[in-house]
Amino acid sequence: MYLLHLLILKKDEMKNTMYLLIFLAGFSNLVVAQTTDRLPCIEKKFSIVAHIVKDSLGIPGYTKADILKDVDSLNKNFAPICVSFEVCEFQYIDNFEYLTVDSAKEWKEMQVLYNLKDRINIYYVKTIIAPAGTGFSTQSGITDFNNGGIVIGTKGERVLSHEMGHYFGLYHTFETKFGNELVNGSNCATTGDKICDTPADPNGTIDGSCNFTSMQQDANGKYYSPMVNNIMSYYPDICACKPGFTHDQYKKMANIYLGKIGMW
Repeated sequence: MYLLHLLILKKDEMKNTMYLLIFLAGFSNLVVAQTTDRLPCIEKKFSIVAHIVKDSLGIPGYTKADILKDVDSLNKNFAPICVSFEVCEFQYIDNFEYLTVDSAKEWKEMQVLYNLKDRINIYYVKTIIAPAGTGFSTQSGITDFNNGGIVIGTKGERVLSHEMGHYFGLYHTFETKFGNELVNGSNCATTGDKICDTPADPNGTIDGSCNFTSMQQDANGKYYSPMVNNIMSYYPDICACKPGFTHDQYKKMANIYLGKIGMW
């Protein structure tokens, strides 16, 4: 396209200025669009303290190798915004009562007893009963480095990346606390996960090839077609791609952190 413009300039000197201005305006718009859409680069390595709860026999449920493997995957998933993580310390908790965690009880106690300041505190337990699941995180915990943290109840590389997504401010793709997102995306900025490049997600069913099979419809009678490979969904790990965050999810995570001056 640029070569064509140059040839036209040589053939018609009378229109030289006009074509040049059109070309420069188009090129300028392209540069502005690319600059506007560029992801922020945090250029930060965050330190993790891994708190591993031992059972009644004094045996930890997670090995250092398990955790380092998950952190390696975490680094790959967060690389597009120039974020990395390293385990600076492994701490062992000898109280086996903390193997089962309720966010309203044990979790509060654990933070008071074991949290280290200026670190991302991650606790590795056996079972999470409230909220029931594979893990949970302090929502937007990255904005308060002396409280909160992450609890992991199931081994798996995607689990840690999912919970770290919450820690950096992301919601589930199927979030409903802000209202149900429409398939056409017309209310995407205020409902669901409030991110417009993640399609509306009813958290339905998929087949063995990761095809969405639920015949659910939104309020307009439109069928859902969610992003089953997204890390912030609840679809199986086998469906996940790496990185499994969208452009706007990356942008939100970076801006959540950058919006807090003097953090970490």
